[in-house]
Amino acid sequence: MWQKIKSVLVRYSTIAPLPIFAKMVLLYSFIVFFILLIVSVITVTSVHYIMDDSIKDDLNNSAQLTLSYLDSYGKIDSSVFIRSNLPPFVNLQIYDGAGKIILDNGPTHTIKKWSDRYIDDDIRNEKDTPLPTIIQGNEASEFSYYKKWYDKNGKIYYLRFSRQPDKENNFVSLLSKQLLASVLISLILTVFTGMYLMKKSLAPLHIINDTVKKIEVNKLGSRIILSNNKNELNDLAVTINQALDRIEYGYKQQQQFISDASHELRTPITVIAGYADLLDRWGKKDPEVLQEGITAIKSETEYMRQLIERLLFFARSNSGTLAKHFMDINTAQLLLEVYNEINLIDANHDIIVTKNESETIYAEPGSVKQMLRIFIDNAIKYTPPKGKIYLSCEIHEKEVYYKITDTGIGIPRKDWDRVFERFYRVEQSRAKETGGSGLGLSIAKYIAKGNNAKLKLESELHKGTTIMAIFPIKKPEQKQ
Repeated sequence: MWQKIKSVLVRYSTIAPLPIFAKMVLLYSFIVFFILLIVSVITVTSVHYIMDDSIKDDLNNSAQLTLSYLDSYGKIDSSVFIRSNLPPFVNLQIYDGAGKIILDNGPTHTIKKWSDRYIDDDIRNEKDTPLPTIIQGNEASEFSYYKKWYDKNGKIYYLRFSRQPDKENNFVSLLSKQLLASVLISLILTVFTGMYLMKKSLAPLHIINDTVKKIEVNKLGSRIILSNNKNELNDLAVTINQALDRIEYGYKQQQQFISDASHELRTPITVIAGYADLLDRWGKKDPEVLQEGITAIKSETEYMRQLIERLLFFARSNSGTLAKHFMDINTAQLLLEVYNEINLIDANHDIIVTKNESETIYAEPGSVKQMLRIFIDNAIKYTPPKGKIYLSCEIHEKEVYYKITDTGIGIPRKDWDRVFERFYRVEQSRAKETGGSGLGLSIAKYIAKGNNAKLKLESELHKGTTIMAIFPIKKPEQKQ
């Protein structure tokens, strides 16, 4: 049966799927209906048992009063119906020792019980069970209560007290109908009020849906209008707006990156094309023009090579593979390797290691060396020949500080926070002369983030710059 109902629901839901608010209202209404129905059944059952107990108490009290009167009066006659103070609606039938009815206070329209099977069985002693002294009830028609009484001469009489629960049954029936009507009315009210309240509560979802539908690549500025209600939907709208902010920022960064990369590549290509044209016209016969053209083309080619390598680094960096190659690194040994490599390349500056303390960090060694080379390369570019560059590795509490300090031209305070942006240059005029593409520090920033390190910059104009890469020391429990 349940499988058939389920298949019907699935078929109709496939043909005409219900909105989510309608499903929620129907589910809520079903729960309310089920709860009210259970409460109604419990109420009717409780009232029914309470009334049954009341009838049984009436019959029991009637028997006690009647027996008390007969014991004092000593004989059976019609006065028992008046003097025993029987409660209303309680009928009393008195049978003699032969099981024949002799007195009855029932109304004329009531069918008289001229004989009774319990009394007959007791007289004949056909059954081992004695005359029941407890209430024998038939909830649909009548409750009965039996007692024996002996007069002064020892003559036996059977007293049968009975009551028909017509009024009680009518009341329970009326109560059942009213409760059923109340449940149905409550169900209808629940559905309509639930639909209204649910629509009102879920109205922000339509706003969210309409706003998101309007968002396109060239229209990322749209945002969901927030209400003053602090609820889960408002939190969802805030989260979506924040996600849109990040997407818009990333898209603008990507657009800026493409624009800057195109600009950076356009310049050397233009220079190379210009010198190639110059060589084609006059360079074949003029050695000075030929040498000038070859030198310029080699310089621009090297610049393009570095630029393309750094652009490819950013293209590959999105895969997040640095963490896969983490290993224990001795900090002093790493700085010494970088120092030896730089000394072989640059002979125009005085590079000095001031302190080189040994500790263990957990990172990707190749990228850390590349980051330190970028810092030292920048120090070399912006420090005049014969200037000093200081390298150090220092341990402070639970962190390792790699410091590169130069005595170069320095960076203005307003540019400290921007030098790590892609293609940003402090001075556009000097960047090309030093061969800078504005990507080195961006790469260093990415490497630091991928190796769980922090970067810190300090600089004073015309006096020098200090840049620090701060790594956490590997914890003892992490060491292999």
